Formats: sequence, C-alpha cells, structure tokens
Amino acid sequence: MPEIAKVVTTDAEIDAAIERARIFEKYDRRVASATYSSRADALMLRLEHGVTYSIPRRLIQGLRDAQAGDLQNIELLGNGTGLNWPTLDVAHSVNGLLAGVFGSASWMKQLEVEAVRSRMTA
Repeated sequence: MPEIAKVVTTDAEIDAAIERARIFEKYDRRVASATYSSRADALMLRLEHGVTYSIPRRLIQGLRDAQAGDLQNIELLGNGTGLNWPTLDVAHSVNGLLAGVFGSASWMKQLEVEAVRSRMTA
C-alpha cells in the first residue's frame, strides 16, 4: 500500500504566500463579465477596464462539444481571475485564456495539429 504524503505548512509560510499574492494582485487581469455568444460561437470576456475579448468556443478545452445551455452557465471565480462552468466541470484561468492557453498541454498540441492540417487543405 502506498504511503500517504503529508504536507506541513507553517503559519509564517501561509502569511508570506498571502503577502506575495497581494503584491502581484494588481497585475491580475480580471473579468467583469463572461458570456457565451451563440451568434459568434465564442466566449466573450469583458475585463474590468472595459476591453472585450472574444475566444472561439472550439479552441477552449471542455467547451467544444458542450450544449448551448451549459455554455451560458459561467461562474466568475477569484474576483474575476477564473471562470467555471459547473455543469460541465470545466474551469479556466483568465490570464491563461488571454495568453492563448486554452487547455492542457495535450489539448494545445491537438489544436496545433488541427491548425497545420487546416493550412495544408486550404
């Protein structure tokens, strides 16, 4: 039977992590609202400063084959730094999406292969 790992974190380590988070918090990009546009078939992100981003649904891991009703049910996490689709059991970070990270490493590799195939047939 495998041994269960035990992680011990001190109060000082927790306090230091919270302080680091406060220092970098001002650099977080935060979503004020997130909606699914069936017309554009895209995730629409409106950031706190008013800029809107549109990300095609087919690019985002966990959303490609989802039903429209499930796509509309989006929760904002962490004061707008994360997104969660509870009925799909899918979550993504806002900074990741805005940086073009639409899923796991294997998902991103699959998107790359699809893009190459698309260019070859065009």
